[in-house]
Amino acid sequence: MSYIGKNIRKIRISKNLTQTEFAELFNLKRTAVGSYEEGRAEPKINTIIKISDYFNISLDKLLRKELTVNEIFHFRDDLLK
Repeated sequence: MSYIGKNIRKIRISKNLTQTEFAELFNLKRTAVGSYEEGRAEPKINTIIKISDYFNISLDKLLRKELTVNEIFHFRDDLLK
């Protein structure tokens, strides 16, 4: 199971971006972003790498688990305790 669609949506909403704004960052169509978020399609690996690099989120986390807001904003959990 891929988490990429859920994570794209969570990143986009956390960063207060519309689908159009997110699409423009990565030279995508807005409809493609919607398809990724709804799980009807998955982005190409080069797009996933660009998203990973842009938001400084590891490929492993982006692809293999549902991201937390703390991970998206790079907050350290140990500092919150």
